[in-house]
Amino acid sequence: MKDRKKNQKSFIPLWISVTLFIILAISSTLKKSPVYDETLHLADGIAYREFSNFRFGIEHPPLLRYIAGLSGYFAKAILPAREHLIRTDEEIRVNKWSPSKDFAFADKVFFINGSDTDRLLFTGRLLLLLVGIPLIIILHRWAKELYGGRAADISALMLALSPNLLAHAGLVTTDFGSAAFAVMAAYFLWRYTKKQDLKNYLLSSTLWALSLSSKHSAVFYFSIFQLSAFCWTGDKKKFAMHFLIQIPLLIFIINLCYGFTEPVCGAFFHADELKSLPLFVRGPLNLAAKISFLPETYLKGIAYSFFHSRRGHSAYLLGMYSVKGWLYYFPLAMLLKSTLAGIVLAALSALSVKSLKIKKDEMFFILPSAAFLIFMMLSNLNIGIRHVILLWPFGFLFFSRAAKLLKGRAPAAIAALAIFENLLIFPDYISHFNFTLGGPKQGIKYLGDSNLDWGQGLKQLAQWWEKEGKPPLTLSYFGSGSPEYYGIRYQGCLMATPVERGGEMISAENTGKEYFALSATNLQGIYLGHYSRPFGYFLSIKPVKICGSSIYIYDISDDYKARLIMGSIYHARGQKARAESEFRKAVKLNPSAEKIIRDYFSEKQ
Repeated sequence: MKDRKKNQKSFIPLWISVTLFIILAISSTLKKSPVYDETLHLADGIAYREFSNFRFGIEHPPLLRYIAGLSGYFAKAILPAREHLIRTDEEIRVNKWSPSKDFAFADKVFFINGSDTDRLLFTGRLLLLLVGIPLIIILHRWAKELYGGRAADISALMLALSPNLLAHAGLVTTDFGSAAFAVMAAYFLWRYTKKQDLKNYLLSSTLWALSLSSKHSAVFYFSIFQLSAFCWTGDKKKFAMHFLIQIPLLIFIINLCYGFTEPVCGAFFHADELKSLPLFVRGPLNLAAKISFLPETYLKGIAYSFFHSRRGHSAYLLGMYSVKGWLYYFPLAMLLKSTLAGIVLAALSALSVKSLKIKKDEMFFILPSAAFLIFMMLSNLNIGIRHVILLWPFGFLFFSRAAKLLKGRAPAAIAALAIFENLLIFPDYISHFNFTLGGPKQGIKYLGDSNLDWGQGLKQLAQWWEKEGKPPLTLSYFGSGSPEYYGIRYQGCLMATPVERGGEMISAENTGKEYFALSATNLQGIYLGHYSRPFGYFLSIKPVKICGSSIYIYDISDDYKARLIMGSIYHARGQKARAESEFRKAVKLNPSAEKIIRDYFSEKQ
């Protein structure tokens, strides 16, 4: 009886971690508007269920989208006709793919047709964050088997309190869910290497199938973990036999996620569709299309992942801009966004190697993790640590070995530091940066996009605007959310949105307070064309408020320079009435601005 009670008590720290994770994830998501990709993911997920068709949204597999789309059972979702979304064969070619149709469809679903948007979004987020619960439990179990009970408690708590994991666990995106399935699959695969039993291998295979059905990059870490398992198993022939059993199971589950509606085994790729990809990618893809029994749109998605990675994407790092990225981007970004508690544990785990040599069991996940990091470093996609979020659970697993060095109250001190850092940034987890580097207020100097501002701050902007008495507001927003949906009246200025948003023009006769709200990503100028940084002036002045650690608000009531900048932007975009209004306000504030305006127009002639 005493042993039973003692065993039950040993799980108390684990359940505290699980409870903290649920409370923090749910409460933080309630305060956030949709991030850039969320409306697309959720609308596509609802459409999968309604249309029983998967010929759209090819850049991601359907599983997590479909699960989130079940929110349509719990809230009203009014969808446009399927013709607004379903693609033709021509439109789903990899080299011609564009998500613009998906974004337009999503905007109608959530902001035009009268759907119950808040409930749909909350339910979709809730359904996906639940995968974090078994992830914490499995990581706790793995750490316990490797390092003991104290290490297990540390790993579970660090995962539950991680701002970077909480940031993405509570979103309708594919990053966290796919990584969670992969970590759990890796655990059962590791167990398999010890016993080589079919039970653990089938559990691992099922979880790998779920990861592969959630995100295409899972193909890489599935492959390297299978290679790791092959090296670690004693009976290679038995592993080969089990691997052959695994393949049809993976194919079956992936097709199941597509509702068995997609064609298989055909010449799916047009002659010029893959020409921009290297031969070592084109060959296997064409072969897989003919013999693998994998769905057509699944293979198209894998091809598009390679295409996107090779093409690159606008990125920002330490004031620099690039489409092809930087080799050191991910290691540096991970360091900038790591908590101090995590860095302390990492340092202690490195020191522990002297007294506790790295074991073969640890190398099982260390080597694949290192290989995945190198793979991502060679990629041209440098738009967020969410693409390497898989490394956080494995990092916490390895760092928990530091428990051997923690004596007395040291574990409690680490836990207290982790809690302090979490509460310091709550609920703005996406914008988290190490507080010793200045936290989110200084984050704008380091990284952008989904590392800082992904469009999540509209709700908090609306709350501030109402509290201030709804003053005239100019807005430059980055994201797929709708300011109108949150009741914000605004005049748009260089909006970086997937659908057209312009707002209403502010009266030129206004003489009261007037504000300019700028999304951090627009303030950095990442997606505003040739990295021209049109709003660079605002980086030199202090905002009156930062909403959600992502939207910077400036008082421009008496700022003629701001008016000149806004006027020139409107003029360049052909919005003459708004340009004239801003120029008049600039002259009224400072008569000398008239000469600056004349010089500006003479240069344009």
